Amino acid sequence: MKKQRKVLFLILLVAGTLLDWSSSQQKQDVDLYTIGIVIANEDRKDKVAGLKAGLQSLGLSEGARVQYVPVYLNMVQTLEEESTLVQDLISKKPDVIVTTGAHETFLIQQASTTVPIVFIGVASLVELPLVETEGTVTCGISNGQMNVIGKRLELTTRLLPDAKRILIIADSHAPTTEQAIVEARSAASLLGVRLHVKQVASPKDLEQLLSTLSPGEYDAMLPLPSYVLEDAITDCLPLLIDKQLFVMGSYPEQVKAGLYAAYGVSFHAQGMQAAHMVARVLDGVPPTDLSIEWPDDIRLAVNATSLSKLPITVTDQQWSLAQEWYGVRNK
Repeated sequence: MKKQRKVLFLILLVAGTLLDWSSSQQKQDVDLYTIGIVIANEDRKDKVAGLKAGLQSLGLSEGARVQYVPVYLNMVQTLEEESTLVQDLISKKPDVIVTTGAHETFLIQQASTTVPIVFIGVASLVELPLVETEGTVTCGISNGQMNVIGKRLELTTRLLPDAKRILIIADSHAPTTEQAIVEARSAASLLGVRLHVKQVASPKDLEQLLSTLSPGEYDAMLPLPSYVLEDAITDCLPLLIDKQLFVMGSYPEQVKAGLYAAYGVSFHAQGMQAAHMVARVLDGVPPTDLSIEWPDDIRLAVNATSLSKLPITVTDQQWSLAQEWYGVRNK
């Protein structure tokens, strides 16, 4: 009997050891995916933060299931240098490359037709043939920018009912600019406001243009979609306050940084939404099988502290237009 018990004990011990070994092997066999990320400017890092948070919630935690290889285009000066960074990323053979806008997406498409691409936030899928580009494997999240130009102009007139002269700032290099101007003019004709379109090629151009304005020369300013203008607008905030010029921005992050108001979907929310698409690509779903998604949560954000520096009065009804508020409202 004792001998039988001893044999049974040894069998259970061996079985337990094999089970532990098998479990250990399964953990070692879990794929560690490599996700390349191409980022154009500083503000777009919020998209990456949203992406990581979204993947974490899906069980794809950094270090355990995925590793990230980021490329920052704002660290170099020329297109040639950007292309070199992109080629270096592709040489690392990532499972998927996530891009934070149209410019970044084009760079990857030009360098490879085999690496799956998921873009986070592109202004116009009609003007920018990202998905239809022959030979590429691309999908992603639209930021809805081209579709809300008219709504931004409308909200500007609702916050500033007396606004009649609107300064439109356009990026002369952005591929969507021509169509964006058409959209703005169409909305202006319905709203009964006059547009004055000025094109700039760089943040320095924008600063120089704003410095020549007189306070009250324009009632409000509306920047058109452009990754160059995203940072430049908030960088010029002291100048905008000095000129007493209201600006309707593109993203809540700009308002959090001090801009008067913005209508759009946050970078973080775009990244969170894109995480589901990235997870499906990692599961083996071809990007071409995934539809382009419209942003989930477009909202108006206002900064009460910044608005209080303008010679305007915002009523309770006007405050109620917003879904996000920053700063302190004067009573």
